[in-house]
Amino acid sequence: MYFDLDGTLLEYTRPFDQLFERTLPDGVDATESMVKTYSDRVLAALDDLEDDPYERAFAAVCREYDVPGDPAALADEYVETEVAATRVPETTRRLVELVARDHRAGVLTNGDGRMQRRKLTAHGLDDLVESVVVSNEFGARKPASEIFEHAKAELPAETFVYVGDTFEEDIVPARECGFETVYVGDDVRTEATLTVADLDDLAAVLRPLLDGTISS
Repeated sequence: MYFDLDGTLLEYTRPFDQLFERTLPDGVDATESMVKTYSDRVLAALDDLEDDPYERAFAAVCREYDVPGDPAALADEYVETEVAATRVPETTRRLVELVARDHRAGVLTNGDGRMQRRKLTAHGLDDLVESVVVSNEFGARKPASEIFEHAKAELPAETFVYVGDTFEEDIVPARECGFETVYVGDDVRTEATLTVADLDDLAAVLRPLLDGTISS
């Protein structure tokens, strides 16, 4: 069973613009255009599978807005700031522990390898899963089928399950690659094997897929 990371296993305690503002040097106020420049550059770098996406984004901000500071150091601080703004609900942690107890568990996520692995380490999730597949390390992003096929090869099994909160990036390609799917969201999507509002409800709902090994 593979889990998506952001929005599925992890929750954010602060909005993005606050994380960016907290990273800027003292005396520098974040403007709306500055936030947009940073966000657009990060997303473009992640979409293009570029190395050091956060450093590239801060380099653009420093250049365009005369912000003092070293982009690499700002990127390092931003990574720690974002990691500190994530949390894993206790019910979610117990779910992953239960899955990993009797089944092979992994994380399949888009993003930068350093950022995503730092989150896993900070929350102790890296000790619970056998495989971590990150788009910018692998060289393809969800919804590309290659990354799902690679995940299957990492944890050979008769049945694969993918749990994610983005229908087009998570559920659709996972189904096409032979995964049973669990959509975490407010809308009921009949195309998914299961739909749950959140992971608080998932342990009980997953019993049929996990041969009764998970108890609520």
